[in-house]
Amino acid sequence: MKRLFFLLILLYAVPPLTSFAQDNTKIGLPGGAIARLGKGGIVAMRFSPDGTRLAIGTEIGAWVYDVNTGAGTILLPTELRHANNRAFGPSRPAEWQPARVAFVNHLAFSPDNHILAVSESSNWIVQLWNIETHGELSMLPLTTRRDSASAITFSQDGKTLITPNYFGDIIHWDPVSGSQRIHLDSYRPDLTLLEEDGKYGRHSVDELAFAQDSMTFVSGDPKDGKIRLWDAATGRQLAIFKAKSPFAKLSQTEPEIQKGVNALAFSPDGKTVASAHDDNTVRLWDPITSTETATLKGHKERINTLAFSPDSTLLASGGAEDSIILWNVRERRKHATLTGHRDEIGVLTFSPVGRRLLASGSVDGTVRFWNANTGNELSTFATGHTAWIGGVAFSADDTTLASVTGNGTVQIWDIKTGHELAAPPIARHDKSEAAAFSSDATLFASHGADSTVRSRGTNTRTSWRPHGEIRLWNLRTGVELATLSQKAQALTFSPDNIILAASDPEKTLLWDVRTGLEISQLDVEQFSGVVAFSPDGTMLATGGMRGETHLWRVNTGAKLATLTATVNEFPKVLAFSPDNSILAVGYMNNHIRLWDLKTKQERNTRLAAQEKIWVEILKFSPDGKILLMTTHDFKMPREIQLWDMETDQALPSIRTGHTVRIQTLKFSHHGKTLASGAADGTILLWDWAKIIAKQTSDNKGN
Repeated sequence: MKRLFFLLILLYAVPPLTSFAQDNTKIGLPGGAIARLGKGGIVAMRFSPDGTRLAIGTEIGAWVYDVNTGAGTILLPTELRHANNRAFGPSRPAEWQPARVAFVNHLAFSPDNHILAVSESSNWIVQLWNIETHGELSMLPLTTRRDSASAITFSQDGKTLITPNYFGDIIHWDPVSGSQRIHLDSYRPDLTLLEEDGKYGRHSVDELAFAQDSMTFVSGDPKDGKIRLWDAATGRQLAIFKAKSPFAKLSQTEPEIQKGVNALAFSPDGKTVASAHDDNTVRLWDPITSTETATLKGHKERINTLAFSPDSTLLASGGAEDSIILWNVRERRKHATLTGHRDEIGVLTFSPVGRRLLASGSVDGTVRFWNANTGNELSTFATGHTAWIGGVAFSADDTTLASVTGNGTVQIWDIKTGHELAAPPIARHDKSEAAAFSSDATLFASHGADSTVRSRGTNTRTSWRPHGEIRLWNLRTGVELATLSQKAQALTFSPDNIILAASDPEKTLLWDVRTGLEISQLDVEQFSGVVAFSPDGTMLATGGMRGETHLWRVNTGAKLATLTATVNEFPKVLAFSPDNSILAVGYMNNHIRLWDLKTKQERNTRLAAQEKIWVEILKFSPDGKILLMTTHDFKMPREIQLWDMETDQALPSIRTGHTVRIQTLKFSHHGKTLASGAADGTILLWDWAKIIAKQTSDNKGN
């Protein structure tokens, strides 16, 4: 009776929403940062063995939630970690210092519920945490700087942590001492079956899934679709699975047969392996006979994740479509379709206790609980796990911040508390082609596209169908103000929020926000749409061809000048200085030019002399003394570079701690706070005065 009561609580009394405490916005911040908004996009999820906790691995770290209360805590190291790979004998021994935050790709609880193992793909380590105290236990460095665990699991007695890695090694660790017990090299032909082509099989780069006893695992090749069974203790290959039904091609225009494996799952009873393939099928296999037993068809797009129920009778699958399919494993048929998410399904996991409680994590930023017996949604368990911040804007009083994601979803944040507030009901889409906030975050414009996502080998192929209109919204009320008949690659509001400029490769249109009527059309050919208003609202800059940037009079639509650079490249990013005297232009092939808007001439600067800057964003500081730059240089994708306009030299960069590329920079109205939004699903708020004081001091010290 007590167990039944617990199950009822677990299934029906989960709080409808969870918020993360203010303290969580302060954990693990880099120097100069004030707070972190957002929890990072969901990558992995796992229930604890007793079902009381749900761990979520994101693009910035790991979160642990109490299933009964919904309270969540982020696990981030309190200090920089030093990992020494000399023990592995690499060709160039070296120490490296991973940042505090990291992209988490795998999670594993110890059988006694006391330890959470967190695999960090960007830091090449596995971190062990005490679940009760949230304290750091130890750090296990992988073999090389480029390494990453392909899966992690504890042995049934909890005395060993097993981590097959990206390059095909299998490492067994003592979780107490942090020392290696076994290191099986990827090259082991004497333990590997010879393939039909005369080559030995491997599991490097493959998708992996462990059996519940942790003694064996299956690997799925993302290219040729071959599935193999392995002994985790010896590294011996036990079997190669044989498909019975043919694989299919994606379309008539893509004639190649698509076999690649995107996801794997091993049933808890050890009797079934499930695999998701590039042809959008789910296949069931008997690991004893190594043969296919069924092919399940129902998905139309890429399948990202698979999960078995604790009794092995149900299989959940989810992917690029925003629905989840439940399959009856014994009867080989569809059991139910779960709808409620507003975007792609990334992760699925069943609670190991209770009656089939399913958790789903989506690109829409939510974690939802489902009763898998009935197919009914129980609650939206957690929010704020949205990925890909594409733009931000401060309210006029700097108390709230609006952000937009890659699918056009708008979020509103309380800057003081870090809490996510109720968002307006803005219609979303699969992909945002262009989006913009007004300067006071009261208006929002977006141009979206519908997408079809498929996988092919190791690549994901997405085809987009852009909408034929721009939609304009009032963020305070959620009311749609107008539908503008134009496509756009770039959108921006005038400083007074009265005009919306929409730019594509063929033209730039100016629209009156109040009436929804077209004001003027600027006919100019561009490689891609790029547009910016001057701070005083009198000028508009657009891109052009062959190094051209065009300046226009806003009130008349007349062209003021054409700025032609000495480099024959296409402009891709524009930024006016606050006093309207300088226009900074970033060009397609990674050069920056500064233009004097009085003389319409290039300024001769050291910045212009640099090559291969890989510029993504240009932004002037409120006083115009600093030019901020972000790049997609693989060596520093998460830094904000600073250029002193007065001394014409670089200042030390801001090492942000973002785990993925920075997408947007925005200053508050009072100029004291800088917001940086990244593709990792977080926004960092910075004390600008402290940043400048530190960077200037560091520069003088050098």
